[in-house]
Amino acid sequence: MENSTTPKKLRNRYENFFAPVGKLLAKTGLTPNIVSVLSVFISFFSCIAFSLSQIIGIPQALIIGTIFLGFSSLLDMLDGSLARALGTAGYYGALLDRTLDRVSEFFFLLGIMIGGYVYPEWVFICFEGMILASYVRSTAENRGGLKMDSTTGIFERKEKLTLLAVGCLVEAIFIENFLQEVWTFNFGVLALIVLLIGIISNISAIQRLEYARKFYTKSPK
Repeated sequence: MENSTTPKKLRNRYENFFAPVGKLLAKTGLTPNIVSVLSVFISFFSCIAFSLSQIIGIPQALIIGTIFLGFSSLLDMLDGSLARALGTAGYYGALLDRTLDRVSEFFFLLGIMIGGYVYPEWVFICFEGMILASYVRSTAENRGGLKMDSTTGIFERKEKLTLLAVGCLVEAIFIENFLQEVWTFNFGVLALIVLLIGIISNISAIQRLEYARKFYTKSPK
């Protein structure tokens, strides 16, 4: 499975867009690793906000949680821009970033599960898929000569989180304006999107496996 040109174009666009911001942050003394850690802290606040559906109200919890999710995702994009601006992009930074990305995803989905918006089984499918897609990529790259970037597969992480954020906001808007009297926990727009992300992530993992298989078949053992 060759890399899709569309995800690559999207990645190039947002990297070019955030390049000036990375140069600006480079003057503040912040390091990419600090920005990555801050992203995880913000994702923890997102988890708390999503969890408070029975205390502050379902729509309010979804909206606040999504705001934190967006801020965390923004910081995750900026750490790469900062690393490129400083010329410090390296293997450890990439490893730390990927590790913390999984922690952030765990917090997002944990909050959504605790908040009662999605069946727990569907949340596990989603998290399993996101972890598996990342694991296949990282493990495949351990084989010398194979370079598999995050655009291999249907969606990369940023598209998945964008879809998740859209699901949260649509759920909040529909509940607030149309479904307050009939809405039930665990099943709605957000639940379907969480399940969809899980399915897409597993398909991406299969595509990456196929990409690696073709590479290994052509390369000497």
